[in-house]
Amino acid sequence: MTVRNSNRKLGKFLFMIMVSASLVVTLVSCSRSADGDINAYCNLLSDNLDMGIPDTNLAIEELDLLIAFSPSEVRETVTKIRNTSADIAEITDLDQLFAATFDPEALTAQSFFQKFNAKNCDISTEVVEDLLVTTQNKLQVELNNFIQNNYPEKVWGDDTSISLIFNGIEVSGVEGYLPNGSERATAESLCQALSLWLYAVQEQNGVIRITSGDDLVIDRESTDGRCRLDKIVPED
Repeated sequence: MTVRNSNRKLGKFLFMIMVSASLVVTLVSCSRSADGDINAYCNLLSDNLDMGIPDTNLAIEELDLLIAFSPSEVRETVTKIRNTSADIAEITDLDQLFAATFDPEALTAQSFFQKFNAKNCDISTEVVEDLLVTTQNKLQVELNNFIQNNYPEKVWGDDTSISLIFNGIEVSGVEGYLPNGSERATAESLCQALSLWLYAVQEQNGVIRITSGDDLVIDRESTDGRCRLDKIVPED
């Protein structure tokens, strides 16, 4: 009986030790979770350097994951960037898009975010900016090559220029600039070519704008739109 009681006491004592140890591990784990996971945070950023560019169409799921990993010092900032990206994803009007992109609070959040990442993750602002410029230049070259290869006999004239509209590293539209007084057929032809590249080749849903001189003559807002002139340009 004595031995049996001693075993029970010993078993109870060991059980209490195990419970206490488990509680300590749980508390430590919760403490780490409450203050984020800096290693996971930095790894996620390293794989997605475009994160933090406030005008980028980022996957909200990835930003939500970044918030979950964020240390408390930067969590509110990451949340602000996430909400800005979500808002921008819903905007189609370019003026509203510009205002949201360069919102003072969004720019302040971006600045703090980049400083935090440079200090804690060794990810510099220059690296992110280089990614932005490199990606945008690459897409512009792709568009130029597409036009040259598929429209060698283009009738738009040497004075015509084409530029991309970017939403961070994502293409959100294309603008074509024709000389003043260009014919209707010329504007529609250019619109069709740019639409083919944006909607079919890039599989992006954005705007196509054609300007003749200072006049915006075509403003196609999406794949559902048409290359229709908003303002009739007199033909010779």
